[in-house]
Amino acid sequence: MTPVPALRRLGALLTTAVLAVGGVALTATTAQAEDTVGIAISPVNAKGKTDGRSRFTYQADPGQQVTDHVRVTNAGTTPLKVTVLAADAFNEANGDFSLRDNATDKTGAASWVSFNGSPQLKISLKAGESRTVPFTVTIPKDATPGDHAAGVLASATTEGQVRVERRIANRMYVRVSGDLQPILTISSFSGTYHSGFNPLDGSITVAATVTNSGNVALEGTNTISTTTWFGLGVGQTVRTELPEILPGNTSTVTFEVGGIPQVGYGVVRMLVQGGISGDAPDPGPLPVIQRDALVWAIPWLLVGLVVLGAAGWFFLRWRRDREDQAAREWAEQTEAEALQRAQEVLDAQRAAKTADAGNALDQATTEPGGSQAGEDSR
Repeated sequence: MTPVPALRRLGALLTTAVLAVGGVALTATTAQAEDTVGIAISPVNAKGKTDGRSRFTYQADPGQQVTDHVRVTNAGTTPLKVTVLAADAFNEANGDFSLRDNATDKTGAASWVSFNGSPQLKISLKAGESRTVPFTVTIPKDATPGDHAAGVLASATTEGQVRVERRIANRMYVRVSGDLQPILTISSFSGTYHSGFNPLDGSITVAATVTNSGNVALEGTNTISTTTWFGLGVGQTVRTELPEILPGNTSTVTFEVGGIPQVGYGVVRMLVQGGISGDAPDPGPLPVIQRDALVWAIPWLLVGLVVLGAAGWFFLRWRRDREDQAAREWAEQTEAEALQRAQEVLDAQRAAKTADAGNALDQATTEPGGSQAGEDSR
């Protein structure tokens, strides 16, 4: 038989579980009841049917005009007023494809796009409604050869406590006929070595700026490798994808190369194999470029030990020299003192001899009868 307190605890737990489930269900019901806002666009043909394209891609001559269609869908649950327009494309600092603000003046391919003769078109869509919008791309007669990038986008603004603008776009590329120049350059390249306590391990942080110096939009594959003394390969080989770079734009990329021992130096090499993205037309031979950078991989711990050892050796050498100098000075001083004492003894002996001789002479001079005996003998 189950004790009453245990039954009470079990009942309390079940009640808590039911309340928790009820709270989740209530929250979910409330969320489903809220209005949602969403927009979708896609390239379509004149009948409004999708044709497998992921972006708008055209090959045209200067002065040519191209007509195409975009389907705009209200994917939300409330009516929307949508603005359909085009915006110029550019690369962010990290290489991401981006579009200029709606209010920015159009100077590139976006200025070639018109909707019923206007730069933009405003439409009203009911919840779930779709509309096929035709547009025209008119290439100027003085358009330069190569790729010109933009985006066809739909924008909707909702009012509330916060004014929110929602934008969704499809990329648009117009390749103008003429001399195509697919060119990538590595405009800057550097590496920084990071060491640790283990002299057999370390890493190099590589930073590179890749510039599209040509007139064709290009992506690519980066390969980073490192060599050291006598061309010996060290560390990891890193391969990454280079995001698409538009003509005249740059992309800054960074890499971390591990497993680099502290062997004094390393030569980091970046190899870029150019490529094209999506259904872009083939521009011909694609660029392959490389750039090298010298990176010092100093074994600072070992250097510190060597410096410490050298300092200890010099100290001991200095101390020994000081002791030798002190010994020499002591020996010289002792010798000088000995010579001085010897000289003093010699001087004393000489003085004693001189004194003895003087005493003897005095005694001879004063001896009685000595002088008279001399006279008698004569």
